[in-house]
Amino acid sequence: MKNSGSCLCGKVEFLVNKDIETMYHCHCSLCRKQSGTGANSATLVNETLFEWVSGTDSIGIFKKDSGFTSCFCTGCGSPIPNKVGNSSFIWIPLGLLNEVPVIKKRLGFCLTSKINWSPVIALDKEYLELPSWNELEDYFD
Repeated sequence: MKNSGSCLCGKVEFLVNKDIETMYHCHCSLCRKQSGTGANSATLVNETLFEWVSGTDSIGIFKKDSGFTSCFCTGCGSPIPNKVGNSSFIWIPLGLLNEVPVIKKRLGFCLTSKINWSPVIALDKEYLELPSWNELEDYFD
């Protein structure tokens, strides 16, 4: 199944060429600031399963010295998928998807940073900090 997605104004569009079954909520301070919420709700997919449809010329990039990267639509400011460091993964904010994925596995990252007003969500696996790449590869393809 293909999942399509776009930013708020519709300039930036993309496709994910697989069913999205695993998601995560990251509670680190960077993800909270990047999303403007208590946790970033996202998924990771292998870059071979991701394709841009339109609007790549409307993508702005902010990169911290640490390497944390935030891509956004220059028209509406929506967060936009981006490649995660030197990995083969693309980060995708789930709120950009046009279809509702059938989530089978929910992960929680950086729970030591969880803010007290963020809602409690039932998770299948919890990590106090970020999991290693080896652990992530077990959940995402």
